[in-house]
Amino acid sequence: MINYPDFLKNIQTYKPGKPVEEVKRELGLKEVIKLASNENPFGCSLSVKRAVEREAVNINFYPDGGAYYLREALSDFHSVEPDQIIFGNGSNEIIDMIGRVFLSDGSEALAFEGSFVVYKLVTEISGGIFREIPLECDLSRDLNKIFDYITERTKVIFIDNPCNPTGFANKKEEFESFLKDLPDNILLVLDEAYFEYAKEHGVPDGINYIRRINPDIPEKNIIVLRTFSKVYGLAGLRIGYGISNREIIEVLEKVRQPFNTNHLAQVAALEALKDQDFVRFSVEMNEKGKLQIYEGLERLDVHFIPSYGNFVMFKVDDGERVYKELMKKGVIVRPAFGFDNYLRVSIGREDQNKIFLEKLGEIISKC
Repeated sequence: MINYPDFLKNIQTYKPGKPVEEVKRELGLKEVIKLASNENPFGCSLSVKRAVEREAVNINFYPDGGAYYLREALSDFHSVEPDQIIFGNGSNEIIDMIGRVFLSDGSEALAFEGSFVVYKLVTEISGGIFREIPLECDLSRDLNKIFDYITERTKVIFIDNPCNPTGFANKKEEFESFLKDLPDNILLVLDEAYFEYAKEHGVPDGINYIRRINPDIPEKNIIVLRTFSKVYGLAGLRIGYGISNREIIEVLEKVRQPFNTNHLAQVAALEALKDQDFVRFSVEMNEKGKLQIYEGLERLDVHFIPSYGNFVMFKVDDGERVYKELMKKGVIVRPAFGFDNYLRVSIGREDQNKIFLEKLGEIISKC
């Protein structure tokens, strides 16, 4: 076999949530609901579907490599300049770009325990060193603890806010205090994939720190990641974006693959951005579904972590067994990696949440 770098030998391949069709095929089930990958259970905007149908005749052409129309729309939407935006095949690809640019020289990246698993994966694949910062006893995050872990090799700090899988989010006041003391030679990556679900609950809009709305916050090296995969319902098309200062975007563009976002994804994202009524509807239904799951878990006497996202992390006696038993009953959830016996359930429609709670109750009562 051809040789490959030693650092790849200990890297675990990322395992996504199981698809519905795979579970049906493996277990011989006819009805399966997937509450595993934090997808929007209401799909996407109807105008998006119509636009994709209209543009399907153009898939024989290469996409616009610079995503001109989507770039202009996002520039207006977020009040930033067009050259402050970079696009990715999901925000996940932008994380990969960050690793290749800033960590390939063996530099160090920091993140809290229980953060999105891709941060560690990308850091190590890039040849960097990944270090984790411990959580508090209640699984919350103390941003000031980061300063105890910064070394002369630290170049990137990843913070997903809200955090997947715990659902925890740091508030605006905490962030602004933290930013004032952040060293100028470090890139702060604010991953805000779930921002739309959290913005009405005191969670800061990281783009404001790039716009310099608050003059009391000194200018820092920050990139904010957003995605169309969650509240906009475009997970299957894989499109996300990052916003930062021009210098950071310019260097990231050097490693961006040509035509990395496809034509239908650009068209869909542009239409999705226009339909903020659908976004508001999705957030409102998520809040209702979240309460439904909270109340159901309380009735079952199951411990859970209050969430700022579109998912809830809960604890059971034997997480692996309960995960498999739920799947046999046609409900796909997700192990909460890094947290023993915790599972994560995406918030679905009312009927899906009801089925999940019923099946979980059956498993618990049988024990």
